[in-house]
Amino acid sequence: MIASRRWYASIGSLLVTSVLVTSCSSSLTAGTPVTEHSASPAPPAVAPPSPAAPEPPPPSSDDDQIRQTVQAFQDAYNTQNWDAYKEQMCPAMRDQFTDGPVMDLLKKTRADGGLTRATVSAVDIDGDVATVTLDSQNEASGNLAPTLRLERGDGWKICVR
Repeated sequence: MIASRRWYASIGSLLVTSVLVTSCSSSLTAGTPVTEHSASPAPPAVAPPSPAAPEPPPPSSDDDQIRQTVQAFQDAYNTQNWDAYKEQMCPAMRDQFTDGPVMDLLKKTRADGGLTRATVSAVDIDGDVATVTLDSQNEASGNLAPTLRLERGDGWKICVR
């Protein structure tokens, strides 16, 4: 039971803390005064037709998609959004995280362990399987360097077996 808790604690803190090195910033902007509308509205401005629609952005690379998956997994863990957390898992792994003892242990591990921060230090892709190495820090467990397995199915999903 202790080994099982340690495994879940390691997985929880490692998986969730992988790509948390994304920094957010906010900036303040001065407000713009709003003028009162007049009784007779101005005619709408008509934009000239564009010669060609802009091309859609290229799809994200596998590396980017994997990093986004790990980040979403970590964010869900840290915010205790368990539905979003399970959405980042492959079906085989998700089936193990149904309500009951496994989820209860995960929730307890998160509550006791605190936040996890991680960065992806390496991504190795071999077809539809990827191995991600993390540099992770958990408030209770300290520094760890776990690896995660991801599989491509309906997008890249975490699939620790």
